[in-house]
Amino acid sequence: MLSARSSPSMIQILIKNNFSQKTKILIMKNIEIPFLKLLEVLFLSLTIIFFSACTGDSVNVINDSGNEIGILVDGMDLGVQVNDQTYIAASSPIAVGDMTSSPAGNEIIGFTKRRPVAVLSDAGWTAASDVAVLNFNNSMQLPVKVWVVFGPFADARTRAINACITTSSIWRNERMGVDFSSFEIVDATGDPDASTYYDFTCTLQAGIRSDIGFTAGRINIYYVRTVDGGTGRGQACQIGSDFAAMGSGTLSDLLSHELGHGFGLNHVDANVANFDVTNILHSASNTRAFISEGQLFRAHLRTTSALNFLYNARPGLPTRNCADATVSDACPAIQKRIWADGTFAAN
Repeated sequence: MLSARSSPSMIQILIKNNFSQKTKILIMKNIEIPFLKLLEVLFLSLTIIFFSACTGDSVNVINDSGNEIGILVDGMDLGVQVNDQTYIAASSPIAVGDMTSSPAGNEIIGFTKRRPVAVLSDAGWTAASDVAVLNFNNSMQLPVKVWVVFGPFADARTRAINACITTSSIWRNERMGVDFSSFEIVDATGDPDASTYYDFTCTLQAGIRSDIGFTAGRINIYYVRTVDGGTGRGQACQIGSDFAAMGSGTLSDLLSHELGHGFGLNHVDANVANFDVTNILHSASNTRAFISEGQLFRAHLRTTSALNFLYNARPGLPTRNCADATVSDACPAIQKRIWADGTFAAN
């Protein structure tokens, strides 16, 4: 039988240059090792090295919707502090490199279609190979009520239904994780007080609620003739609102804008470097279609969002009042994008 006597010089060089201390105990110098056995030992050692190099940390996503997943990860990656480092994957688990704990924060934020924003406040990164678990809740189902104050009722009803369809489509495509559970439309054109509110300004907000009608626990939307003097305008009357007024000539994308105010979001007009008229929070547009992940984060976590103060759609989940200009370990930039929004690339 072929055999090979170990050569101290060759084996020692091989051990020194290629194998860990754990592997060295598998090879002993100055003993006779069958040639095939030596090959087996070498293969085992190389296998250990290979898998050691391929191990790392990952995020296991629970209750995703089967759509592409995007996550923002905080921690130390190979010793370097990272904040909102982006990963995109078609499915779970998602490899995130070699993460260790950072004193600045170890948060994971997740986004996917048909699911609300998910937040894991502490991933628990260690020096070992970790698997962080990020749980998505089911889509939030929100009831709204629509009051048609200025007619014809059939025209206003069609306008409201088109706005509902467009808003739902934007929310779905942009990973809002919110949809309408009901969209009740009431004919209030025959109300004796209706004409008082045909030409709406926010000074009439209390009156239209008391005279025309208002259902608590949901956003109430009023279709009138004009808002602030224009048939194509709308008003939420405040940031973080259970109210919207819509003019008789509004296009279908405007409702997503007014409800964005209801979810605590501000106009983006002045931030021209990061937003344009295609963002749903631009005040002068008829091409609204996009919302950044930074905006989604704020719409879900701000205490002034109707998702929290009105619908209580996130019980027990973290809230955070990040200002638009704040960028920190706790607050992604408002213009943060995992996916491109039109001409604005992912960042």
